[in-house]
Amino acid sequence: MKAARTFTTALLLACAGLSSVSGVACYSRNDDAISDTQTFRVRVVKVNGIAPPKADDPLPPNTGTSDEVWEIEVEAIGPDGGVADFTGFVRLSVEPGAVVQVVNAGSGENVGKNLRMEGGKASASVTVTAVYGPARLWVEDLGYVKAPDGKTPACANGENDDVDDDVLVDFPNDPGCAFADDDSEQGGTFSAGVSPAVAYELPSIQDVQGNGSTTPYPYESMSVNTSGEHFLVVTRISKDGFYVTDLSGQAVGFNHMFAFNFSTPQGMRVCDRVTYFSGTVSEFFGLTEMNFPSYDVDALFEEEGQECPVPEPPVLEAAVIDAPLEMERLESGLVRIDGYHVSANLGPSLAFNNVFKEGQTNCDFNGDGKIDFESDAEGTCGNACSDDNECTEWTSYISRGNYKVAKTSEDEMGNLTTSVIQVQTDGAPEFNPVAHRGLELGSVVGSLRNFSGGSLNWTVEARCPDDVVCEAQGCSKELKSAKEACVVLRTEDDNDEGTN
Repeated sequence: MKAARTFTTALLLACAGLSSVSGVACYSRNDDAISDTQTFRVRVVKVNGIAPPKADDPLPPNTGTSDEVWEIEVEAIGPDGGVADFTGFVRLSVEPGAVVQVVNAGSGENVGKNLRMEGGKASASVTVTAVYGPARLWVEDLGYVKAPDGKTPACANGENDDVDDDVLVDFPNDPGCAFADDDSEQGGTFSAGVSPAVAYELPSIQDVQGNGSTTPYPYESMSVNTSGEHFLVVTRISKDGFYVTDLSGQAVGFNHMFAFNFSTPQGMRVCDRVTYFSGTVSEFFGLTEMNFPSYDVDALFEEEGQECPVPEPPVLEAAVIDAPLEMERLESGLVRIDGYHVSANLGPSLAFNNVFKEGQTNCDFNGDGKIDFESDAEGTCGNACSDDNECTEWTSYISRGNYKVAKTSEDEMGNLTTSVIQVQTDGAPEFNPVAHRGLELGSVVGSLRNFSGGSLNWTVEARCPDDVVCEAQGCSKELKSAKEACVVLRTEDDNDEGTN
């Protein structure tokens, strides 16, 4: 399936250059015989009731939350360049994006994503969604013949209906069966055509984040809009990637993203502007990220008088920490917490009978390096520690470096409430949270990461010693501006370049 998709995409992109010049699409076909239909001429005549947008005035990207209607005309083209006498169904798709439905303009017929052509011609209204960038409509003859209502389709009758007796029976075993309701086990010509591009903007980081908990573009390979108002600045470089913030989205949020690079990116520095950013979008246990990123950076803040554009991190109040949507707005961005203390109980000794003490929070009773939540002993212990604001389970701490911090506040009515979140301070390696159990931290600045496992899903990850402010060894003694904190020398060549 992946290989077929790759071929289709490559062919589509190859066709795009031809169709944008001539208005006539290219094609592919069976090698067994020369078909009367060599290709399809595809035209998008209207988009949402008006003329298609031009490249210099594109429509906003569609994030999949609404539909758009393209009015199209399709002609089958024969070997002589004229209209071929093709009658049958063709399959419609859009790249990038998805076809929702196809309605024949003449008959009103709606057969999913298929369009019936008569005498080599057809027109239709095509509903599409999640389209962005230069989007194109793809038309292909798969040999699909819709079975009449009430009839068992040839591709679902348990018999071999091929004239060439290929011994393969029904969908999905017989490649001549496009779908289960196909009434022919014969394949099509696989002639194809693609429309000229319909101009949409590239999605911004905000669009990719999707204004919610998941991206509207899962597993899409795409480029992100870095032009015009979209100013992307590097806010953190980590051992496995980098973090960027689109300054144009500061007021609304959802404007930060982590790029998983497998290793430290080369030639990059905090404060750089990212001028090209692309990759494959995915959800990693609740964190929207860009995988296999490609990028270009514009070196900023390297000459005297230049100001680093990294924005000051917002302070997380207890009400925000308890509001999932508000935290999603800040996912992968720089944030700050003030006045939280390290959990009082954190240490390697076993915590028998669910009793947790300073150095006694280890629930891994069988020593296999993980907590088995299906085990009565380990599961009960792990859950009890999770419910205890002052307990950080040791096995989790040594595997991920995360530990709880808490802050108790009094409201106007005199009621005490405790806010809890996780932090990870590996970026300040000289600070030892085990040795400083219960210590109040003046501030912790870091990237906000989401992890869907467990009861505490959010972690503030410090980037460097500048981000951890306290009186203990290994901390910064004062809170630095985001324009100077963790701004270090530019990274060198990629040490894993030969394996990327």
